[in-house]
Amino acid sequence: MSQNIKIAILGGSGFVGMEIYRILRNHPLASIDFVSSESRSGRPVEKYYRILNNENKQLKFKKINQLENGYDVIFSCLPTGVLPKHIDEVLDKTEVLFNVSGDYRLTDHHLLEDYYPNSLTNQRYMDSQYYIPEFHKIDRQKKIINLPGCMAVASIYSLYPLMKNSLIEGKVIIDAKTGSSGGGKKSSEHPAERSQNFRPHQVHGHRHMPEISNAFREMFDENIDLQFSTYSLDLPRGIMTTVYSTLKDGVSEIDVKKAFFKEYNNLYFIDYIKDTKGGRFNPMIKSIVGTNRSEVAAYVDNKNCVSICSLDNMIKGAAGQAVQAFNQYFDFSEEEALSFQNEGMWP
Repeated sequence: MSQNIKIAILGGSGFVGMEIYRILRNHPLASIDFVSSESRSGRPVEKYYRILNNENKQLKFKKINQLENGYDVIFSCLPTGVLPKHIDEVLDKTEVLFNVSGDYRLTDHHLLEDYYPNSLTNQRYMDSQYYIPEFHKIDRQKKIINLPGCMAVASIYSLYPLMKNSLIEGKVIIDAKTGSSGGGKKSSEHPAERSQNFRPHQVHGHRHMPEISNAFREMFDENIDLQFSTYSLDLPRGIMTTVYSTLKDGVSEIDVKKAFFKEYNNLYFIDYIKDTKGGRFNPMIKSIVGTNRSEVAAYVDNKNCVSICSLDNMIKGAAGQAVQAFNQYFDFSEEEALSFQNEGMWP
Protein backbone atom coordinates (compact mmCIF):
# COMPACT_ATOMS: atom_id res chain seq x y z
CA MET A 1 0.00 0.00 0.00
CA SER A 2 1.29 3.40 -1.00
CA GLN A 3 1.71 5.94 1.77
CA ASN A 4 -0.14 8.41 -0.48
CA ILE A 5 -3.64 7.02 -0.05
CA LYS A 6 -5.83 7.51 -3.11
CA ILE A 7 -9.28 8.61 -1.98
CA ALA A 8 -12.76 9.11 -3.45
CA ILE A 9 -15.64 10.83 -1.66
CA LEU A 10 -19.24 9.99 -2.58
CA GLY A 11 -21.90 12.57 -1.79
CA GLY A 12 -19.38 15.39 -1.68
CA SER A 13 -21.79 18.31 -1.92
CA GLY A 14 -23.52 17.48 1.37
CA PHE A 15 -22.50 18.80 4.78
CA VAL A 16 -20.53 15.71 5.84
CA GLY A 17 -18.90 15.17 2.45
CA MET A 18 -17.68 18.76 2.55
CA GLU A 19 -16.24 18.25 6.04
CA ILE A 20 -14.40 15.07 5.02
CA TYR A 21 -12.92 16.92 2.05
CA ARG A 22 -11.93 19.90 4.23
CA ILE A 23 -10.21 17.66 6.80
CA LEU A 24 -8.46 15.32 4.35
CA ARG A 25 -7.06 18.11 2.16
CA ASN A 26 -4.78 18.82 5.17
CA HIS A 27 -3.85 15.16 5.64
CA PRO A 28 -0.24 14.62 4.52
CA LEU A 29 -0.86 11.00 3.51
CA ALA A 30 -4.15 11.41 1.63
CA SER A 31 -4.81 12.32 -1.99
CA ILE A 32 -8.42 13.11 -2.98
CA ASP A 33 -8.90 12.25 -6.65
CA PHE A 34 -12.67 11.98 -6.96
CA VAL A 35 -15.67 13.75 -5.39
CA SER A 36 -19.17 12.83 -6.50
CA SER A 37 -22.29 14.96 -6.75
CA GLU A 38 -25.13 14.09 -9.09
CA SER A 39 -26.52 17.64 -9.10
CA ARG A 40 -23.23 19.54 -9.41
CA SER A 41 -21.31 17.31 -11.79
CA GLY A 42 -18.77 19.27 -13.84
CA ARG A 43 -18.45 22.19 -11.42
CA PRO A 44 -15.20 22.91 -9.50
CA VAL A 45 -15.27 21.33 -6.04
CA GLU A 46 -13.51 24.07 -4.09
CA LYS A 47 -15.54 26.84 -5.72
CA TYR A 48 -18.63 25.21 -4.21
CA TYR A 49 -17.00 24.91 -0.76
CA ARG A 50 -17.07 28.58 0.20
CA ILE A 51 -15.17 27.90 3.43
CA LEU A 52 -12.08 26.95 1.37
CA ASN A 53 -9.79 29.23 -0.62
CA ASN A 54 -10.45 27.75 -4.04
CA GLU A 55 -6.82 26.61 -4.25
CA ASN A 56 -7.49 23.45 -6.27
CA LYS A 57 -9.22 24.60 -9.45
CA GLN A 58 -8.75 21.30 -11.31
CA LEU A 59 -10.84 18.92 -9.22
CA LYS A 60 -14.48 18.88 -10.35
CA PHE A 61 -17.54 17.02 -9.11
CA LYS A 62 -18.41 13.89 -11.07
CA LYS A 63 -21.32 11.47 -11.11
CA ILE A 64 -20.96 8.15 -9.30
CA ASN A 65 -21.04 6.24 -12.59
CA GLN A 66 -17.80 8.03 -13.56
CA LEU A 67 -15.93 6.40 -10.66
CA GLU A 68 -12.96 4.44 -11.98
CA ASN A 69 -11.02 1.50 -10.55
CA GLY A 70 -8.04 1.62 -8.23
CA TYR A 71 -8.99 3.55 -5.10
CA ASP A 72 -7.43 2.67 -1.77
CA VAL A 73 -10.31 4.21 0.18
CA ILE A 74 -13.81 5.47 -0.60
CA PHE A 75 -15.77 7.54 1.91
CA SER A 76 -19.53 7.32 1.38
CA CYS A 77 -21.53 10.34 2.56
CA LEU A 78 -24.55 9.53 0.41
CA PRO A 79 -28.02 10.09 1.86
CA THR A 80 -29.31 7.07 3.73
CA GLY A 81 -30.89 4.62 1.32
CA VAL A 82 -28.78 5.57 -1.72
CA LEU A 83 -25.59 3.56 -1.13
CA PRO A 84 -27.23 0.10 -1.49
CA LYS A 85 -28.10 0.97 -5.12
CA HIS A 86 -24.41 1.46 -5.92
CA ILE A 87 -22.67 -0.82 -3.43
CA ASP A 88 -21.54 -3.53 -5.86
CA GLU A 89 -19.96 -1.14 -8.37
CA VAL A 90 -18.38 0.92 -5.56
CA LEU A 91 -16.83 -1.99 -3.65
CA ASP A 92 -15.24 -3.37 -6.80
CA LYS A 93 -13.23 -0.16 -7.13
CA THR A 94 -11.73 0.19 -3.65
CA GLU A 95 -9.86 -1.70 -0.96
CA VAL A 96 -12.15 -0.44 1.79
CA LEU A 97 -15.25 1.73 2.15
CA PHE A 98 -15.81 4.00 5.17
CA ASN A 99 -19.56 4.56 5.33
CA VAL A 100 -21.01 7.57 7.14
CA SER A 101 -24.62 7.11 6.03
CA GLY A 102 -27.13 5.02 7.98
CA ASP A 103 -27.14 2.02 5.67
CA TYR A 104 -25.52 -1.13 7.10
CA ARG A 105 -25.22 0.09 10.71
CA LEU A 106 -27.60 -2.73 11.58
CA THR A 107 -27.47 -6.30 10.34
CA ASP A 108 -30.61 -7.73 11.98
CA HIS A 109 -33.05 -8.48 9.17
CA HIS A 110 -36.16 -7.45 11.11
CA LEU A 111 -34.64 -4.15 12.28
CA LEU A 112 -33.52 -3.40 8.74
CA GLU A 113 -37.08 -3.94 7.51
CA ASP A 114 -38.31 -1.31 9.98
CA TYR A 115 -35.52 1.28 9.81
CA TYR A 116 -33.32 0.74 6.72
CA PRO A 117 -35.35 -1.27 4.17
CA ASN A 118 -33.11 -0.23 1.26
CA SER A 119 -30.20 -2.08 2.87
CA LEU A 120 -32.05 -5.35 2.28
CA THR A 121 -31.83 -4.92 -1.49
CA ASN A 122 -28.26 -6.18 -1.32
CA GLN A 123 -26.65 -8.71 1.02
CA ARG A 124 -23.35 -6.79 1.12
CA TYR A 125 -24.39 -5.41 4.52
CA MET A 126 -23.30 -8.77 5.94
CA ASP A 127 -19.71 -7.94 4.92
CA SER A 128 -19.56 -4.86 7.16
CA GLN A 129 -18.33 -3.82 10.58
CA TYR A 130 -19.97 -1.34 12.96
CA TYR A 131 -17.03 0.65 14.25
CA ILE A 132 -16.64 3.22 17.02
CA PRO A 133 -13.00 4.42 16.97
CA GLU A 134 -12.63 4.48 20.77
CA PHE A 135 -14.18 1.08 21.53
CA HIS A 136 -13.70 -1.36 18.66
CA LYS A 137 -10.73 -3.10 17.11
CA ILE A 138 -10.88 -2.60 13.36
CA ASP A 139 -11.49 -5.70 11.23
CA ARG A 140 -9.41 -5.34 8.06
CA GLN A 141 -11.11 -8.36 6.54
CA LYS A 142 -14.30 -6.32 6.20
CA LYS A 143 -14.78 -4.24 3.06
CA ILE A 144 -17.32 -1.88 4.67
CA ILE A 145 -16.55 0.03 7.88
CA ASN A 146 -19.72 1.69 9.18
CA LEU A 147 -19.41 4.71 11.42
CA PRO A 148 -22.12 5.34 14.03
CA GLY A 149 -24.86 7.95 13.82
CA CYS A 150 -24.17 11.28 15.51
CA MET A 151 -26.84 11.12 18.21
CA ALA A 152 -26.22 7.41 18.70
CA VAL A 153 -22.50 7.83 19.33
CA ALA A 154 -23.08 10.77 21.71
CA SER A 155 -25.50 8.56 23.65
CA ILE A 156 -23.02 5.69 23.67
CA TYR A 157 -20.25 7.96 25.01
CA SER A 158 -22.63 9.01 27.80
CA LEU A 159 -23.43 5.43 28.78
CA TYR A 160 -20.33 3.39 28.00
CA PRO A 161 -18.54 3.58 31.42
CA LEU A 162 -21.80 2.75 33.23
CA MET A 163 -22.52 -0.24 31.00
CA LYS A 164 -19.00 -1.61 30.82
CA ASN A 165 -18.63 -1.54 34.60
CA SER A 166 -22.17 -2.86 35.29
CA LEU A 167 -23.13 0.12 37.43
CA ILE A 168 -26.75 0.65 36.36
CA GLU A 169 -30.02 -1.29 36.16
CA GLY A 170 -33.54 -0.83 34.86
CA LYS A 171 -34.81 1.72 32.38
CA VAL A 172 -32.47 4.18 30.67
CA ILE A 173 -33.87 7.44 29.30
CA ILE A 174 -31.97 9.45 26.69
CA ASP A 175 -32.95 12.85 25.39
CA ALA A 176 -30.79 14.00 22.52
CA LYS A 177 -30.77 17.60 21.24
CA THR A 178 -29.33 18.37 17.83
CA GLY A 179 -28.62 21.40 15.65
CA SER A 180 -30.12 21.90 12.21
CA SER A 181 -27.26 20.37 10.20
CA GLY A 182 -28.20 16.99 11.71
CA GLY A 183 -31.11 16.91 9.25
CA GLY A 184 -28.84 17.34 6.24
CA LYS A 185 -29.19 19.86 3.41
CA LYS A 186 -32.54 18.49 2.29
CA SER A 187 -34.26 18.90 5.65
CA SER A 188 -37.92 19.84 5.22
CA GLU A 189 -37.95 22.04 8.32
CA HIS A 190 -38.29 25.72 7.41
CA PRO A 191 -35.66 28.01 9.03
CA ALA A 192 -38.40 30.35 10.29
CA GLU A 193 -39.92 27.48 12.28
CA ARG A 194 -36.61 26.39 13.72
CA SER A 195 -35.28 29.84 14.61
CA GLN A 196 -35.72 30.84 18.28
CA ASN A 197 -37.49 27.55 18.86
CA PHE A 198 -36.90 24.32 20.79
CA ARG A 199 -39.19 21.42 20.08
CA PRO A 200 -39.43 17.63 20.01
CA HIS A 201 -38.12 16.12 16.79
CA GLN A 202 -38.91 12.42 17.23
CA VAL A 203 -40.13 11.38 20.67
CA HIS A 204 -40.47 7.69 19.75
CA GLY A 205 -39.14 5.47 16.98
CA HIS A 206 -35.92 7.25 15.98
CA ARG A 207 -33.65 4.87 14.07
CA HIS A 208 -30.70 5.62 16.31
CA MET A 209 -32.49 3.85 19.17
CA PRO A 210 -32.01 0.31 17.80
CA GLU A 211 -28.47 1.30 16.85
CA ILE A 212 -27.64 2.19 20.47
CA SER A 213 -29.25 -0.99 21.80
CA ASN A 214 -27.48 -3.11 19.20
CA ALA A 215 -24.11 -1.53 19.94
CA PHE A 216 -24.28 -2.38 23.64
CA ARG A 217 -25.67 -5.85 22.96
CA GLU A 218 -22.68 -6.58 20.73
CA MET A 219 -20.14 -5.08 23.15
CA PHE A 220 -21.47 -6.45 26.46
CA ASP A 221 -24.11 -9.05 25.52
CA GLU A 222 -26.69 -7.02 27.44
CA ASN A 223 -30.08 -5.65 26.45
CA ILE A 224 -31.11 -2.14 27.52
CA ASP A 225 -34.62 -1.04 28.43
CA LEU A 226 -34.27 2.20 26.48
CA GLN A 227 -36.38 5.31 25.90
CA PHE A 228 -34.76 7.52 23.24
CA SER A 229 -36.22 10.89 22.24
CA THR A 230 -34.76 13.62 20.06
CA TYR A 231 -35.22 17.41 20.03
CA SER A 232 -34.33 20.24 17.63
CA LEU A 233 -31.99 23.01 18.73
CA ASP A 234 -31.83 26.44 17.11
CA LEU A 235 -28.13 25.98 16.29
CA PRO A 236 -26.35 25.07 13.03
CA ARG A 237 -24.09 22.50 14.71
CA GLY A 238 -23.83 20.51 17.89
CA ILE A 239 -25.43 17.70 19.86
CA MET A 240 -26.04 17.28 23.57
CA THR A 241 -27.31 14.00 24.99
CA THR A 242 -28.65 13.74 28.53
CA VAL A 243 -28.93 10.19 29.87
CA TYR A 244 -30.96 9.32 32.99
CA SER A 245 -30.20 5.97 34.65
CA THR A 246 -30.51 4.22 38.03
CA LEU A 247 -27.47 2.94 39.91
CA LYS A 248 -27.45 -0.60 41.27
CA ASP A 249 -27.57 -1.12 45.04
CA GLY A 250 -24.23 -0.33 46.63
CA VAL A 251 -22.89 1.76 43.72
CA SER A 252 -21.65 5.16 44.89
CA GLU A 253 -20.80 8.47 43.23
CA ILE A 254 -17.12 7.59 43.65
CA ASP A 255 -17.66 4.33 41.71
CA VAL A 256 -19.22 6.30 38.85
CA LYS A 257 -16.45 8.90 38.81
CA LYS A 258 -13.77 6.18 38.84
CA ALA A 259 -15.45 4.36 35.93
CA PHE A 260 -15.60 7.47 33.75
CA PHE A 261 -12.00 8.38 34.61
CA LYS A 262 -10.76 4.84 33.88
CA GLU A 263 -12.50 4.57 30.50
CA TYR A 264 -11.83 8.09 29.21
CA ASN A 265 -8.69 9.41 30.86
CA ASN A 266 -6.36 8.19 28.11
CA LEU A 267 -8.57 8.89 25.08
CA TYR A 268 -7.38 11.77 22.94
CA PHE A 269 -10.74 12.93 21.62
CA ILE A 270 -12.95 12.43 24.68
CA ASP A 271 -12.62 14.95 27.50
CA TYR A 272 -14.01 13.60 30.78
CA ILE A 273 -14.92 16.57 32.97
CA LYS A 274 -14.22 15.51 36.56
CA ASP A 275 -15.11 18.76 38.35
CA THR A 276 -18.79 19.33 37.65
CA LYS A 277 -19.52 21.62 40.60
CA GLY A 278 -19.35 24.83 38.56
CA GLY A 279 -21.67 25.39 35.60
CA ARG A 280 -18.87 26.83 33.46
CA PHE A 281 -17.09 23.47 33.44
CA ASN A 282 -20.00 21.24 32.47
CA PRO A 283 -20.19 19.77 28.94
CA MET A 284 -21.47 22.33 26.47
CA ILE A 285 -21.72 22.85 22.74
CA LYS A 286 -19.74 26.05 22.33
CA SER A 287 -16.52 24.45 23.61
CA ILE A 288 -16.59 21.49 21.16
CA VAL A 289 -18.14 22.90 17.99
CA GLY A 290 -15.72 22.87 15.07
CA THR A 291 -13.54 20.16 16.66
CA ASN A 292 -13.26 16.37 16.76
CA ARG A 293 -13.55 16.45 20.57
CA SER A 294 -16.35 15.28 22.80
CA GLU A 295 -17.05 16.39 26.37
CA VAL A 296 -18.52 13.92 28.89
CA ALA A 297 -19.55 14.24 32.56
CA ALA A 298 -21.61 12.31 35.10
CA TYR A 299 -23.69 13.51 38.06
CA VAL A 300 -25.02 11.40 40.93
CA ASP A 301 -27.73 12.01 43.54
CA ASN A 302 -28.38 8.90 45.63
CA LYS A 303 -29.29 6.22 43.05
CA ASN A 304 -30.02 8.70 40.28
CA CYS A 305 -27.30 9.15 37.66
CA VAL A 306 -27.31 11.78 34.92
CA SER A 307 -24.56 11.52 32.31
CA ILE A 308 -24.07 14.10 29.55
CA CYS A 309 -22.14 14.26 26.29
CA SER A 310 -21.63 17.08 23.79
CA LEU A 311 -20.03 16.86 20.37
CA ASP A 312 -20.06 18.44 16.90
CA ASN A 313 -22.45 16.30 14.86
CA MET A 314 -20.68 16.92 11.54
CA ILE A 315 -17.15 16.29 12.85
CA LYS A 316 -16.95 13.98 15.89
CA GLY A 317 -20.38 12.61 14.99
CA ALA A 318 -19.58 12.00 11.29
CA ALA A 319 -16.65 13.30 9.18
CA GLY A 320 -14.06 13.53 11.96
CA GLN A 321 -14.73 10.09 13.35
CA ALA A 322 -14.55 8.67 9.80
CA VAL A 323 -11.09 10.22 9.36
CA GLN A 324 -10.16 8.97 12.84
CA ALA A 325 -11.13 5.45 11.73
CA PHE A 326 -9.18 5.94 8.50
CA ASN A 327 -6.06 6.86 10.52
CA GLN A 328 -6.48 3.79 12.72
CA TYR A 329 -7.04 1.51 9.73
CA PHE A 330 -3.69 2.52 8.20
CA ASP A 331 -1.86 2.74 11.56
CA PHE A 332 -1.34 6.48 11.19
CA SER A 333 -1.36 8.73 14.21
CA GLU A 334 -5.00 8.86 15.38
CA GLU A 335 -4.88 12.65 15.52
CA GLU A 336 -3.48 13.18 12.00
CA ALA A 337 -5.38 16.10 10.38
CA LEU A 338 -7.77 16.15 13.36
CA SER A 339 -5.93 18.06 16.06
CA PHE A 340 -7.50 21.42 15.11
CA GLN A 341 -9.12 23.44 17.89
CA ASN A 342 -11.93 25.99 17.85
CA GLU A 343 -9.76 28.99 18.52
CA GLY A 344 -11.64 32.26 18.37
CA MET A 345 -15.01 30.62 18.99
CA TRP A 346 -15.22 31.67 22.63
CA PRO A 347 -17.34 33.43 23.83
